[in-house]
Amino acid sequence: MRVIHYVDPAPHERYPAVYDEQQIRMQQQRNHELYLRWKARQAEIEERDRKFRRFWTGFGAVIAVVLLTALFIGGWMLWQALAAIGLGALAVPLILGAGFVAVIGGRRCVTIIQHMH
Repeated sequence: MRVIHYVDPAPHERYPAVYDEQQIRMQQQRNHELYLRWKARQAEIEERDRKFRRFWTGFGAVIAVVLLTALFIGGWMLWQALAAIGLGALAVPLILGAGFVAVIGGRRCVTIIQHMH
């Protein structure tokens, strides 16, 4: 890796205008130490994120299995209930429900017919 230093034409009071070799080496050493600290911090963050994702993925999988099991059991119980009472008894609630959905749950748009002459 090659480091290229660009000279800032604006004078700064805090930094000398000309760096000697020792100042450049000190700055490079300080930058290298800061980089190593940053790299170690990134490794810690990655490890924490990995543990976090592993926990929540497992937790989500458990919740998904429980939810799918509940849906399956609920569907099976509904199927058994429907089979026990017969489909004729469900005709009236089904027609009422379909009518309710058609009237209340339908689109509320008004069609405007415009004639241009």
